[in-house]
Amino acid sequence: MRRISIALLLLFIAALLPANAAAQTCSQLTWGETRTAAFTFTYQASAPLGADLAAQYGELLDAEYIRFAKLFAASLPLPISVRLYPNERDYYCFNPLAPQIPVGQAHSHVGGREIALIAQNITDHADAWQIEALNNLRYELAILFVNQITGEKAPEGLAVGTGVFTQNPFTMFDRHFTAAPPATKEPPVSLRGLWESPGLIAFPENLLPAASAVHYLVDVYGWEDFLKFLTALRTAENWRTALDDTYPANANALEEQWATQYYPLYFAGRWRENPLYDLSLAPYEQLINAGAYQAAADGLAEIIALLIDLEEFNKLSAAQALNARAQAGLEADSLASQARVAYLEGDFGGSLDYAAQAAEKYAALGDTRNADLIVAISAQASEVLTLHEELEDIEISADGLDGSEHAPRLVEIGTRLEELGDPGGAAQAAKILAVLNAKQTRRAGMIAGFGAVVVLGFLVHRLTLARKPVPPEAMLQYDA
Repeated sequence: MRRISIALLLLFIAALLPANAAAQTCSQLTWGETRTAAFTFTYQASAPLGADLAAQYGELLDAEYIRFAKLFAASLPLPISVRLYPNERDYYCFNPLAPQIPVGQAHSHVGGREIALIAQNITDHADAWQIEALNNLRYELAILFVNQITGEKAPEGLAVGTGVFTQNPFTMFDRHFTAAPPATKEPPVSLRGLWESPGLIAFPENLLPAASAVHYLVDVYGWEDFLKFLTALRTAENWRTALDDTYPANANALEEQWATQYYPLYFAGRWRENPLYDLSLAPYEQLINAGAYQAAADGLAEIIALLIDLEEFNKLSAAQALNARAQAGLEADSLASQARVAYLEGDFGGSLDYAAQAAEKYAALGDTRNADLIVAISAQASEVLTLHEELEDIEISADGLDGSEHAPRLVEIGTRLEELGDPGGAAQAAKILAVLNAKQTRRAGMIAGFGAVVVLGFLVHRLTLARKPVPPEAMLQYDA
């Protein structure tokens, strides 16, 4: 009974095994090959298709390898094999551990150094192959890079999503969407389902959702952080730990943001903003127009580095011009900030100079958001400087003179400077006023003393006169 159970179990397991595990005899093939800089095209020597594919795509694939090596900041052991199998049966027969592919699919990969092509599926769908060939090769090449970087520890769905993401969206999105339209309002399965369930990722309708998860990480956090995430997978306990170690939000928060916020946005058109192909500068122009100069500069720095690495010089000059605007905006913001700081520190002349420079740069950018602030700082700094000049004039003109007529104005100036945030100037006005008051007090004392002396002298004079004898003539009597 036990033997029967074991036999049934083995039969059950055998039924579940893919065709590549079945006992079969592989075709006797004579292989030919064509070498390129980075690839070896291997094919059935008697079939012209292999040599044709090598001639048609050899140089293009070399260029893609160079681009991907820069993009992933990694290299693959060369040469990479592009092997053309006559049919799916031979693909599985020669590679018992090869990944399963959907029936009719023309491409796959084997291990870390081989892109596999299925000749029969190419010829059966020749028109589709002509449209999709380069994207299919990019897809498989990207998966080889992901496996190389992660030490083959990337979840299958993540590798597949990265492969789809690296395809040109303008030639692949509609074809994938038309062939197997996914749900566009929310993901059909969780991120864990997409990344950990080989059976699910085999369904064509899950290809774009898998790509959207990669697109989300790259779009929101940047390509450099995505590479750090892939690298972290090599030593991390699992992909969730790698996400936690790489990104500011934890894995649960990232999945929530992707599923509820980014996923519908992706299918509403965000898929077009693929930085590997479109490298749209529109978002950065919008940031600059909104005055978010630091965010624009940070994003453009990454875009410019990527454009240089990918040798996409057509857009490089436009990106650099936008970056120059972002830098000018940052300089204007810095000057406006320095104008405020200088004002608070009592450097009103410096504040006025900084404000004038900031106004000039903002005007060149067409940015009027800070115009009122710049005008206010300039007006207040100018008023303070004008009042300082008036204080100097009063101090000079009142020197050695009465100066009492300046007292009311000094009170006004001190009050206004206090209102303008210049306690030093207000103190100076009070000091000048105190000096004038002291002078006024001394002058009043001097006048009072002089008056007392005059009165005293008059009294002394009267007393002196009173003591003298009356002159005889003063005693004469006049007749009436």
